[in-house]
Amino acid sequence: MRITLYTRDSDETVALGERLGSLLGPNDVVALRGDLGAGKTTFTRGIALGMGLDADIHSPTFNLIHEHQGAMPLYHVDLYRLENEVDVETLGIDEYLYGGGVSVVEWAERMSGLLPPDTVDIEILSGPDDLRTISINCSQARIVEGLRMESVDA
Repeated sequence: MRITLYTRDSDETVALGERLGSLLGPNDVVALRGDLGAGKTTFTRGIALGMGLDADIHSPTFNLIHEHQGAMPLYHVDLYRLENEVDVETLGIDEYLYGGGVSVVEWAERMSGLLPPDTVDIEILSGPDDLRTISINCSQARIVEGLRMESVDA
């Protein structure tokens, strides 16, 4: 099911991420797509908050993966500097995707063929005046139902 939501500023983007984060469980994978500066890391900050993590969330572009420990770990992956799935596989990505935590993958299009079938796929498009169009494609009923109240286009 596809749900389209809109945020008007970074606070609303964080709040939407927080709502999603509160719905995620072990081994859930969130694939984030969007141009540079679209709000992927801002959205991830919200996911961390929703998971109960008080972590310093920033783009792991140079480290590629940041691990944030809590009741359930958050694995924040940024594939911006990688070219293809072969490069991604060298990271040992499966250890994160199936490591009992939540994996949030920025630039997920670089590993599309490696993502689990029940991945929460999110595209963030930026518009004028900080407007963000956030399209969420998800087959998991508990997540869809949890986000449905916020939906403008389900």
